[in-house]
Amino acid sequence: MPEFASLEAQEAREYWEHEAQEFTPWIADEIRAEGVSKLEDSLGLDLEIIEEEKSVGRYNVDILAEVVDDNRNVVIENQLNPSDHDHLGKSIAYASGVDADIIVWIAPRFYDEHRDAMQWLNENSREGVDLFAIRLEVWKIGNSDPAVRLNPVAEPSEWKEKAKRSEGELTETETLQEEFWTEFRDRIEDRDTPLSARKPYPEYYYNNPIGKAGFELQFTINSRDNELGTGLVIRDDAEAYRELIEQSQQIESEFDRELTWNEPEETRSGKKRSRIVVTKSADVTDQDQWDEYLDWMVEHGEKFHEVFYDRIQQL
Repeated sequence: MPEFASLEAQEAREYWEHEAQEFTPWIADEIRAEGVSKLEDSLGLDLEIIEEEKSVGRYNVDILAEVVDDNRNVVIENQLNPSDHDHLGKSIAYASGVDADIIVWIAPRFYDEHRDAMQWLNENSREGVDLFAIRLEVWKIGNSDPAVRLNPVAEPSEWKEKAKRSEGELTETETLQEEFWTEFRDRIEDRDTPLSARKPYPEYYYNNPIGKAGFELQFTINSRDNELGTGLVIRDDAEAYRELIEQSQQIESEFDRELTWNEPEETRSGKKRSRIVVTKSADVTDQDQWDEYLDWMVEHGEKFHEVFYDRIQQL
């Protein structure tokens, strides 16, 4: 019979002595680094850092970030001691001061009253306002290197968000989009895949990280034009697009099909965005065909990841 070693919990302060000088920069560097950070994986969100130690009134928020997909502001409040009323109040005040829709509070231990408060706020806030209590855990097995786990102990509930909606709040198309992406997310979770499960929204697109800021996989459904799409989005980097299109012949041979190369175009925010995509005709309103459509999207998403991941890291 195999013998298993025991996980041994470690004190966080053995690895980060000072919150502002050591732990907060570590969290920020993890988010900035290539690949999906531990925090992003726990939240199911792709983030970009806006500012560390941003001044909000008389205090500083540890990290101000934004969600890549929808530009919602995110307040990240860290502490290396157990949760307390002070940090709970500051998190809410910071969110108000920077008009944030998401609060992330990280601590090595959460008392029941603070976890319950975060959950109560999730259940009683408007849709789109999300609060996460993330427990910081450090583990070792024997003499192994330490491993960090960021474990959500309070987070928003999708079904409760939906239950709070008033009748008719979503259009028929938006309802279909959310249902489709929910099944797509579930398909990713049930599969050994490089794709990442992300929270579904009532939008025409569903984005996925590909290991480098400014680049993402994007899946789309278009019920008006009866079309599915899978592709790579490049944000504000025309030179990267040029370097990839120079390799188009080799890239398309690896796909064994022709791709559509969309030149950089200016978005409403004034930034440049280019796309490399493959599409498929589909009647998205026919739910009997969804299994086929979802398999097609996963298959082509994995292919985009396989073909472009290493190339992107070298740009």
